Amino acid sequence: MIDGPEPAIVQSFYRVPRFSGLILGIWPEDKRSWDKNLLYAFSFLVILIGACGENLYGFANLNNLVSALEAFCPGSTKAVCVLKLSIFFMYHRQWFGFVERLRGLLCATRSDEAQRMLVGLSTIANRLSLLLVSSGSITNTAFNVQPLIMGLYRWLRELPGQVELPFNIILPDWATQSPLFPLSYLLLTASGACTVFAFSFIDGFFVCSCMYISGVFWIIQQDIRSIFVDLDKGRRLEFFTPATNAAIRTRLVSIIDRHNTIIDLSTDLTRQFTVIVLMHFLSAAFVLCSTILDIMLNTSSFSGLTYICYTIAALTQLFLYCYGGNHVSESSLAVADTLYDVAWYKCDARTRKMILMILRRSQWAKTIAVPFFTPSLPAFSSILSTTGSYITLLNTFL
Repeated sequence: MIDGPEPAIVQSFYRVPRFSGLILGIWPEDKRSWDKNLLYAFSFLVILIGACGENLYGFANLNNLVSALEAFCPGSTKAVCVLKLSIFFMYHRQWFGFVERLRGLLCATRSDEAQRMLVGLSTIANRLSLLLVSSGSITNTAFNVQPLIMGLYRWLRELPGQVELPFNIILPDWATQSPLFPLSYLLLTASGACTVFAFSFIDGFFVCSCMYISGVFWIIQQDIRSIFVDLDKGRRLEFFTPATNAAIRTRLVSIIDRHNTIIDLSTDLTRQFTVIVLMHFLSAAFVLCSTILDIMLNTSSFSGLTYICYTIAALTQLFLYCYGGNHVSESSLAVADTLYDVAWYKCDARTRKMILMILRRSQWAKTIAVPFFTPSLPAFSSILSTTGSYITLLNTFL
C-alpha cells in the first residue's frame, strides 16, 4: 500500500478496457462473484451462438459468394472472440496478479514528470480502445438496423418479403418464427454488442499493458540519467570517487530490480497472449480481405457503408497489437542506448561491470513474439500488403 495521494496514473489505468470487461463480467479479479460468472456465461453463450451459426451459414452458402462473405466476416471475428474470452476466463487469477504487479510498478514512481508521461501513454491507449468500441458499435448498429430499414421499405412499398435477421445465420426454424422471432433478433443484437465489448476489452487490455510496460522502461531510462546528472552536477570530474561509485551502485540496484521485474512482466504478457495474438494475426488477413471484397461485390450502398465501418474496426484491432508490440520493443532497446550515453567511463571497474550487465540484457529487444509473427508496425504493413495481394488475386476470378 502506497501512502499519500493516489498517483495520477490510477485514474486512467485500463479505463476503457476495464469498462468493457466489467460489462462482460470478465475483468480480472481475485475472487469472482456469482453475478460476474453469470454475466460472463451469458456473454460467452451469445457470442458462441453467433460464431457457430454464422460460420455454418457461410459454409452452407458457398455458391453465393456475397452471402457467404457476409456470414464469414462477423462469424470469424466472433469465433476469435470466443477463444480470447476462454483464455481470459481460465487464467483470470494470473491476469489479476499481472494487473496488480503492473499497478504497483506504475504507482511506485511519484515524480510529476513520470506520472505525466504515464498518463499520456495511458490516454493514447485508452483512446485507441475507445476508437475500437466506437467503430465496432457503429458496425454492429448498422448490421442490426439494416434489416429493419429494408423491411420497413418493403412494407411501405407493399413489396413481398419479410423482416430478416441482422446477421446471416443458421438457426432452428422455431427460433425464426413468431412469437420467438423478436427474441432471436434481440439475441443476435446482444451477440454483436458483446463481441464489440469483448475485443475492446481484450485488445484494449493488450495495448494498455504494452504502453504501461514501455512507460516503465522510459522511467528506468530517466532514472539512469538522473544518477549521473545528480552525482556529476557542475563538478566535471575526470573519474568518480569511491564514495560516488558506491552511491551509483546503490541506486543501480533499485533500477536492476525494476528492470528485471518489467522484463518478467513482459514475458508473462507474451506467454498469456501467445495463442490470442497468433490466432488474431492468422485471421487478420482473411477478415480484411473478406470485408474489402464485400465492399467491392455488394451492390447495396447501405451494406457497403456497413463493411467500411467493419474494415475500420478490423484495421484498428490489428493496429492496436502492432502499435503496442512496437512500443515495448523500442522502449526496451532504448535502455541500452541510455546506458551507453551516460558517463560510465568515469566509474570504477566494479561499477562498470554492473552497468555492463544491464547493458547486455537491454541489448536484446523485449518483443511480444509469437510463432510466425511479432506484433510491430512493419508486421502491420506486411499484413496490409498481403491482404492487397489476396484481393488482387481473387478479383481476377470474379
